[in-house]
Amino acid sequence: MLKQKGGFTLLEVMLVVVLISILAAIVIPRFVISSQRAKVQSCEMNRAIINKQVESWYFTEGTWPIVDMRDIKTNINYFPDGIPTCPLDLTSYVLSDTRFRISGHREGATTHVW
Repeated sequence: MLKQKGGFTLLEVMLVVVLISILAAIVIPRFVISSQRAKVQSCEMNRAIINKQVESWYFTEGTWPIVDMRDIKTNINYFPDGIPTCPLDLTSYVLSDTRFRISGHREGATTHVW
């Protein structure tokens, strides 16, 4: 009696490769979009934290910090780990020189002031 060799046909292998490719084409873009959305939310949270610390500086010191925040950056009571950078493009946040707030994020811009 002859034994039959087990294995997959070329058609079966090609079908599996096509199905995996279709699933990857659906899942990967969703993952990238979710990752981008998480970075935007993190940026929003960073802005809120920095704005609260800037207000705290104003109430404690009686003046607003310098626009590039180098004075508040050197005081470890406000940002012991340093001022966070934007997770989207790793740029530094900059205060508006009229409102003393970090008011928005423009994608592709080098600073985060509106």
